[in-house]
Amino acid sequence: MSLCSRVLRGVALSAVILVPAVAYADTDGAAGTVASVTINETSSDDYATERGNVYINEGQTSRKYQWGGQACNGKNLSEANIALLMEALRGRSDVQLVPSYKSGVPSSVRCLVGFRLQPLPGGSGSSS
Repeated sequence: MSLCSRVLRGVALSAVILVPAVAYADTDGAAGTVASVTINETSSDDYATERGNVYINEGQTSRKYQWGGQACNGKNLSEANIALLMEALRGRSDVQLVPSYKSGVPSSVRCLVGFRLQPLPGGSGSSS
């Protein structure tokens, strides 16, 4: 095997290994305020599809992020993080949320896998 063939083979093998790691990285959504939080219990008809969701106001748009269920299998939130979402809802005039998500099934579904809370610019809790 020539040196050129070995190099090309190594490059091709690296591409196969590295592409999936990049394709499945978390994506940050747009920053916004929490508009609503829905929690589905086991007796809910929606429980199989999603364990819950949060709507984020992103200016002119309200975007849904969900967790758990068939649409976001294996992408669940802890009770502590759900409580933080509820606090962000209560403090929406002061708190901005930046969601991290992965694509679900179908790929148009945004599965919430993390988030960052930060002071809302110009909110009543910000310092002057």
